[in-house]
Amino acid sequence: MTQPRIGRLLIVILGLIAVITPISAATVAISPGTIQENTPITISVKDLPDNSTFMIRIEASIPLDDSGRFSLSTNDLQMPFALNSGMIDIRAENVKTANFSAKMSNKFVTVFGEGQDGVVTIKQPGNIPQGLISYTTLEGSGTDGAASIDTSMDLSGKKIGATDADVTFTVNGFNGGSVNVKIYVDGSLLATIPATTTTTIPSSGGDGDTTTTVAAGEPVTVSSLDGTAVLTFESDALSGASADDITIMVSNRAVPEEWTAVSGPFAILPSDTTFDPSADLSIGMTEDEINSTATYTILGYTGGSWKALQSRIDDGTISTTIAAAGEYALVMSRAETTVATTTTTTTARVETTAPAVMETTTGAPATTPTESPLPLWCVLGGIAAAGLLYRKRP
Repeated sequence: MTQPRIGRLLIVILGLIAVITPISAATVAISPGTIQENTPITISVKDLPDNSTFMIRIEASIPLDDSGRFSLSTNDLQMPFALNSGMIDIRAENVKTANFSAKMSNKFVTVFGEGQDGVVTIKQPGNIPQGLISYTTLEGSGTDGAASIDTSMDLSGKKIGATDADVTFTVNGFNGGSVNVKIYVDGSLLATIPATTTTTIPSSGGDGDTTTTVAAGEPVTVSSLDGTAVLTFESDALSGASADDITIMVSNRAVPEEWTAVSGPFAILPSDTTFDPSADLSIGMTEDEINSTATYTILGYTGGSWKALQSRIDDGTISTTIAAAGEYALVMSRAETTVATTTTTTTARVETTAPAVMETTTGAPATTPTESPLPLWCVLGGIAAAGLLYRKRP
């Protein structure tokens, strides 16, 4: 029997891989470049496969009105695809109370949150349907003496539906403040509109439009949506990203079996960001955790593996220094896990649950990039197919 030449076999395998392996990646663009009241924003998505984690984040700094109140809303949000295992995640600072409401299809959502230390966190899980979301509104009252409130709203889930589509909506109610929009796919920031101010606000240097810039060497602070993880770095220490791009999201990566995750993991994004000099990462601890005799530390996931980092506990937080983005978690040794650890995941923050008006699902959406196994299957499939072809040769 004539054996096939190795070169010809490799050519067949590589040809099959080229046919089977996807050659496109999702791309996202946002227009226009400046956000105005009642002006439609268009998010153009291309080559977005099903089950990708798609997230719209709207961040805003809103001046309070004369009565100390605020109201921020999106209107006529057209969703050309559904988001399964969805989540609406909101954090508002400098607020006494906040009320979130939304209308999607024929369903209504209303969630009330009362501030603790000036912070309200609202989480609403449930499938987000394809079609029109008539409005989402966050309104409430600011804390005494506050001039403005800072808020962030995430709308996320597993995309099901059109591969190429436009998401359109307007943002209203920022009352001369600043707002920006960021789009993430599988935890990676793909598009953003930089924070923009829509009206003229006098600054200490005189009259005119203000642009928020941070002087070189000035400290910058970024926190997770629930405020538990806080990253502090110098503005000129960044490489691979700008300060406005840095975000902290919850990760679903499992920690090693010998550890128990107490808080997190948290993913610092974009993933190729580095800090020189190093940044400080702190994770909040509860009173029970602080008073516990258990050993706590921070694990870092970089370079494909988890490593224990030198950590210090001070003033209700555990802190470490990091030189690069990655995933980080507050953990304790599994050998020391006791019944008391069931209380350590409760932190001093407000999380409210709405009535069952959305179709809820179990499990939160994945928020960190995960490597798809498809290329491996393509290689294995190509080898198997090539073997069958040559087995049939005379």
